[in-house]
Amino acid sequence: MGVAAAWTEKVPAFRVLREKRMLDFRAPITVITGENGVGKSTLLEAIAINAGFDTAGGEHTGKFKPSDNPLQTVAKAHKGKEPMRGYFLRAETHFNVASGYRDEAPGWVNLHHMSHGESVMHIVQNAFVGKGLYLMDEPEAGLSFIRQMAILAELNFLAESGAQIIIVTHSPVLMAIPGAEIWEFSASGELHRGFDFEVTTAFRALRDFFEDPEEIAEYMMDVMMDNKGES
Repeated sequence: MGVAAAWTEKVPAFRVLREKRMLDFRAPITVITGENGVGKSTLLEAIAINAGFDTAGGEHTGKFKPSDNPLQTVAKAHKGKEPMRGYFLRAETHFNVASGYRDEAPGWVNLHHMSHGESVMHIVQNAFVGKGLYLMDEPEAGLSFIRQMAILAELNFLAESGAQIIIVTHSPVLMAIPGAEIWEFSASGELHRGFDFEVTTAFRALRDFFEDPEEIAEYMMDVMMDNKGES
């Protein structure tokens, strides 16, 4: 077993992949969630690499050739016969990648003149078009709840046009996209899928906070103080 395989053995999402051998995407929109560190973004990156996207994100050009990326060997994307098209949106690299996206096209808007949220919305409305594979890694970063709801509507329309969308998110708003199948990975290496978004850890945590924000805030401060006292 190589170094890459040994490394991914510690990642819960890849333990699930090894056990099941194949993860099928049964709905036009799949929402992947779970706590930090379970391997959501790493799994999405592996899908992106094997589907021919640049690891930095951006439009699918068919020209990207990954070299010595360990994620090439731990996951394989089974594609259809139609030519691949799509977009890989990564929150951490979005602005740098999007700044060069068709920046020489007539009438193209300079994304440096927009806020982060505006530029994400602009990419979704202009680069996410028609059938294709659209991957989104934590697109809610920097977006207001209103913007997230607008993205929800855009993605719903896109799915109805025949697109395949895979989203990694902590946002209960994006988990509520109509018709989406939710996958929640646990730190223990379990995958729960096909349930309502109200059951997700993220939604329940937000609901509990809104029901009594002061009590939750005090509880979390007590937990943090206890942890500091033990260290």
